[in-house]
Amino acid sequence: MSSYGWLTYATARQQLALRLADSGNVFWADAENGLYIQKALRMHNALTYTWKTDFSYTSSSLWNSLATLTGSPRLRTLTDANSYTNLEYMLLEPPSGGTWTGTSQFSLNDLSQALQRRRDEILQVSNCNQTLMAGIALAPNTRRTTLPDTVIDVARVRYLPVNGNPVTLYRDDSVAQEFYEAGYLQAASGPPQTFMLSSEPPLCWDVDIAPNEPGTYEAVALQSGAAFQPPAATLLGIPDDFAWVAEWGALADLLGRESEATDRERAAYCLRRYQDGLNLLLKSPWIMLAKVNGAAVSVDAIAAADRYLPEWDSAPASFGPMVVIGSIDFLGAPTGAGIGVTVLGNAPVPVLDGDFVQVSRSNWDAVLDCAQSLACFKMGGAEFQQALELETRFVEAAAAENSRLKSTGSFSDILVQRGQAQDRNQERYNTKNSGQ
Repeated sequence: MSSYGWLTYATARQQLALRLADSGNVFWADAENGLYIQKALRMHNALTYTWKTDFSYTSSSLWNSLATLTGSPRLRTLTDANSYTNLEYMLLEPPSGGTWTGTSQFSLNDLSQALQRRRDEILQVSNCNQTLMAGIALAPNTRRTTLPDTVIDVARVRYLPVNGNPVTLYRDDSVAQEFYEAGYLQAASGPPQTFMLSSEPPLCWDVDIAPNEPGTYEAVALQSGAAFQPPAATLLGIPDDFAWVAEWGALADLLGRESEATDRERAAYCLRRYQDGLNLLLKSPWIMLAKVNGAAVSVDAIAAADRYLPEWDSAPASFGPMVVIGSIDFLGAPTGAGIGVTVLGNAPVPVLDGDFVQVSRSNWDAVLDCAQSLACFKMGGAEFQQALELETRFVEAAAAENSRLKSTGSFSDILVQRGQAQDRNQERYNTKNSGQ
């Protein structure tokens, strides 16, 4: 991957300290400034889609997650302990990570619960933790299946009978069955054709016809994240470049509660940044291009593949060829093939003093604006409010850079929309009927 080699991490931290008129690192520690620079780099990538990266792997299984594949440029590496340190700096508490050595205004339990609540909400809204649930038990002649409470949402279900061919079930609802399926609820048993979620209790689905053969179900489902248990570090479970979104959400809760730490003004600001970050995550162009054995192929949604190529995954080595995508980072590709994808990789962040900061000369000032604005948060009051001009300048510069990068291709608008194909084909939030 190409890289920049003109600005070291040590020099970048010194420049931020000079911006803050704190060259001696009295009010802002050197390590703290480094965290603000890392966060600003991630925010810049989230806004500009700069770090487009090619990644190749050999698919041994049909479904994979780029969040966990070895060598993936989208590996999720940040933990709750990383976020606790960020939150502690921004709340003027000692940066002790997964332990607590601070004041009585907060506790580690406060930080952990606030962060986990917002992380869980991010998972629900963004659908960024989809997995394949295989071997779901079914009882013959029973229409209802009950799921574990780690399941948030179900996008797709297949019926895999012991005898006979798999059946991908079409998602429907009970009213449609009443209107259009003759003998609905009257057929004793048979192979099901549809599954229903809308009129069922939480953690359940029903099928239109009770299966008459033993077997299992297989589901593409959105899973909850791992529980945080400090002082042990636990992966956040959301894309690294959006960890700051969960942190803003946690800060909104911590500063908005009734306590000696209440700060309504900054809590409202944090909530706006959290909501902005959620909207940005929903639009993230996490995948753009795909290849199978070196040949360019289409990137299709699960719902579209099921509609136009029924039972495509019954031939896992030869379907398409295409790459099928669900939610963020979750994809299906022919097994045994060489798969290549172009994705929006994690922003490279420096760690050691001699590491080069991966930013162009023209964008460094904007990143520095963002880092300075983040550093000023803990000042509160008028000083923080005045620093928001820097944040505005950063966002405007990032928007201009995004526009410039889009203008380099004739179909850049299509390129950055491919990651949302599943949501376009199978809406998760039906705003048409909700009055929103």
